[in-house]
Amino acid sequence: MGQPRIVLAGVCPTLAGLTWHTDRVLRIGRQSHLEVVLRDFSIDRIHAEVGLSGGRWILRHLSRNPLYLTLVNGEPVRAADRPLLPQDVIQLGKLTLRVAELDTAHGATPAAISRNGPPEGDHFIRASGLHVRVQATANRTWHEALEAAITQRGADTPVPRNGLAGLVQQNRELTQGMMTLLRANQHLTRLSDLDELLQCILADTVAALGAQRGTILLIDPATGELTPCATLGTGLTTSRSGRAYSRTLIDRCFRLGESILCRDARSDEDLAHAQSVRAGAMTSIICAVLRSPRNRLGVLHLDRGPLQENFTENDLYLADALAANVAVGIESAQLVEQQRQQFIDTVHTLARAVEMRDPYTANHTGRVTEYSLLVADALQLPATERYQLQLGTPLHDIGKIGIDDAILRKPGRLTAAEFEAMKTHTTKGASMLTALVNLAPMIPIVKHHHERFDGTGYPDRLSGEQIPLSARIVAVADAFDAMTSDRPYRRALPADKAFLELLNTAGTHFDPRCVHAFLKARPQVESLLLRP
Repeated sequence: MGQPRIVLAGVCPTLAGLTWHTDRVLRIGRQSHLEVVLRDFSIDRIHAEVGLSGGRWILRHLSRNPLYLTLVNGEPVRAADRPLLPQDVIQLGKLTLRVAELDTAHGATPAAISRNGPPEGDHFIRASGLHVRVQATANRTWHEALEAAITQRGADTPVPRNGLAGLVQQNRELTQGMMTLLRANQHLTRLSDLDELLQCILADTVAALGAQRGTILLIDPATGELTPCATLGTGLTTSRSGRAYSRTLIDRCFRLGESILCRDARSDEDLAHAQSVRAGAMTSIICAVLRSPRNRLGVLHLDRGPLQENFTENDLYLADALAANVAVGIESAQLVEQQRQQFIDTVHTLARAVEMRDPYTANHTGRVTEYSLLVADALQLPATERYQLQLGTPLHDIGKIGIDDAILRKPGRLTAAEFEAMKTHTTKGASMLTALVNLAPMIPIVKHHHERFDGTGYPDRLSGEQIPLSARIVAVADAFDAMTSDRPYRRALPADKAFLELLNTAGTHFDPRCVHAFLKARPQVESLLLRP
C-alpha cells in the first residue's frame, strides 16, 4: 500500500471549494502557524487536529474552552480520539468539513496496558501515577557509547523491505547521526559560554533525532538537584506540572546511570487519556545520561508527540553517544565558568580596595558595572564583549590607587592642578593592567572612559568611533552614577534631571547610541536607584 493520506474538503459556504491534505497531521485553528488556518471566531486559536495514530486516521479535540465544540456526524468529540472514515462530516464551531479521501497504512496498534497494572514480561516505570513502558536501556561506558553510535546503527538495522531505497535511507540516517556528532565537537571547540554551548548542542540533537522538544538538565552542585539549563521545542503544551520533561524518568536515568527509551506511551490506556497526551505532549521519550569518564553531569531528555513516529533503539544509541560525546565539553565549560566567576570575584575585591580609599564613591563601581551591563544588553552585544565589560568596568578607576590621598579624599572642589593630577588615574590604571595578560582586553575601558565624543576628553582626545565602544558605554554609566550620587560640594541630582542631562549632551560628551540604549533601560536603572 502507498503512503497514508487524508483530504479534507470545505462544505459550508465560507469554505466551499477549499481542500487540505496531508500524510501526517493537520492542525486546525485560528493561529497563523497551523496547517489549516480558519479565520472564524466560532473556533479556538488551536481547536483540533487530524493525524495518523496506530495505523488509522483520528480526530482530536484540542480546545480547553467548553464554548468551542468539535463534532463528527453530529456527535461531540471530547476527551477520546475519534477515528475517521470516508465522507465523515466534521463540524468546528460554525464551519463544516468533509473527509473527501482517506488512505491508511497497514500497521498493528500496540497492546494497551491494563488499568490494574502492567502486564508480565515488560519493563515499566510508574510515573505520575501511571505506568510507562521502557522498551530499551543503554548502560555503556563513555567509549562504548561512541562506538555504538557508529556500529549499532549499521549492524543492528535489518535490511529494509524496499531494497535500495531503504538502504539509501538507512545510510542517510547514519550519516546524519555522524554529522551531529561532528557538529557537537565543533561547538565544543568554538563556544566558551556554557549557556550558548548547551543551546547549540540541544538544537542539533533535537533536529537530528526529529524530536518535538528537548531539555538538558545538569546537576546543581549546591543543591544536588537536576536543574533545566537549556530547553528547545515547538511550543506544544507541557505536562500539567508545567514541565516539558518527565521528572520520574530523568531521576531514574541519572540515579542508575543508564539511558532509557520509552518508545510508545500511546500503548498505555491511562496515558492515552491523559491531558498531556491529548493536548499534544510527549508520547515517546529518550533520557540519555550526560557523563564523562569521571562524573555524571546530568540528563538529556527528548520526546516526540503522538503524531510522530516513535523513537527506535537506534535513536537511543545515537542520543546516548551524543550525551557521552558532549559531556566532556560541558564538564570543561563548567570548570571554565567556575574559574571565570572566581576571576570576576577577585576583580571586584580589587575594585572595592580602591573604593575604601575614597569615602565619597562607596559602591560606585558596582553600580556603574550594573548600568554598563544594562546598556550592553540593550545594544545586544556578543557574550565576549559583555564579559569584558563585566570585568573591565569594576576596574575603570583602578588607577586612583596611584593618586595622592590629599587629592583623592579632598572634601571640596579640586584646583586646576589637582584636577590634572586626578586625570592621570586613566593612564596609571592602564599601565597597571599592561602587566596582567588576562586583563589586557580591559585596558581600553580603564584608559578611555573619560574621552568625549566630540574629542575634548582625556587622555588622548579621541573622538567618535575612535573611542572603544566599551569605554563609550562606561562613560555614560559613570557620568549617570556621578550625577545621581551625593558629593561633599553638591547634592545628588534627581534621576529625571540626570537622564535629561545625558540626552542634552549626547553627541558632544557621549555617544548618542549608548545614551539611547541607557534610556531604553531606564526602568531597570530606576529600580537600581531605589535599592538600598
